[in-house]
Amino acid sequence: MVLLGLDGFPHRAISPGLTPRMWALAEAGGRAAEGGITDLPSSTDPGFCSLLTGCYPRTHGVRTTSWRYARLPDWAGVETPRVPTIFDACRTAGIRSTAVVGDDRGLLATGAASRRWPPNGVIPAGTALDAHGYPLNAEVMPHLLQALGDPAVDLVFGHLNESDTVGHDHGPESSAAQKCYAATDRTVGELLDAMQDRWAETMVVIVSDHDMQARDASPPIDLMANADGLWDLVIPDGGAALVHLRPGADAQEAGAALGRVDGIETWLVGGSAMLIAGARRGRIFKAPRYSAGGFHGAPATARTVALLGGGHRDVPRLAAALTRRRPHLADWAPTLAPLLGVHLAGVDGANLLA
Repeated sequence: MVLLGLDGFPHRAISPGLTPRMWALAEAGGRAAEGGITDLPSSTDPGFCSLLTGCYPRTHGVRTTSWRYARLPDWAGVETPRVPTIFDACRTAGIRSTAVVGDDRGLLATGAASRRWPPNGVIPAGTALDAHGYPLNAEVMPHLLQALGDPAVDLVFGHLNESDTVGHDHGPESSAAQKCYAATDRTVGELLDAMQDRWAETMVVIVSDHDMQARDASPPIDLMANADGLWDLVIPDGGAALVHLRPGADAQEAGAALGRVDGIETWLVGGSAMLIAGARRGRIFKAPRYSAGGFHGAPATARTVALLGGGHRDVPRLAAALTRRRPHLADWAPTLAPLLGVHLAGVDGANLLA
């Protein structure tokens, strides 16, 4: 079982011309025509934790990626998931797993994997890094290829980060981003080639954690300037924001007030004292700093890549399931765990093969 996560890779970039290897994999296997979905904020840490735990953010507890930039209050969630991951389930069942990620923060819920790279979440000295300090895909590749060549490993999770960095720095529709998407496809093709000896027993699932969009010319949304005494703290995450309610504030009243703020598309109750606001396409929430190019977090970037292939006997059934239902990121672990012969308890997501 091979699960590849392409950070910030747009669903719309999967096409015969730009990404021929992934397109061919999906043509032979299957894909969700409208892509998959994730929750708000549609950002890296909540998304990948949903993918690897089978739970929604309200359950696994990782609500935002903003913890990377400042210590968050308790109401804004936790930094690592408070529920077991598919790696925990594999360890309990005696199934060997490997996680190779282009992200050293450890938030991708891989701590229970039998083998991890970077080891213990620490990037080895001399590793070539991208503009944001993450290992380049070329640095991740040898470790992924080693894992794919190990017959004792039954679950391989790989994470490639460059598409996210380039999208943030140059914008998702830029020529730099298009070149990165094509290069990522060639990298995926190299991985697919390495699986051919075991293709008949292999299932490959490729997802992304979120989409990416460009900002429009509107000023950032300043929710604290529109609090009306209903909320007292806002934690921005691109096109979404966690909003802390004042003691005694009514959630429905506060939500109605949010809905009247220019630039707000939607809001939802995120907890006993928290609302989550989602911005309209192109709009971003006021923050200490902004990406030079693209950003995510909003409803517009909650669409994910969702495709699969391989020679495993259940690929056709799962491909058919993707034509009937758009998969949530939290659906993948409950779907893949039974195929590995492991039990993942307490999940929110659905087994797409059930």
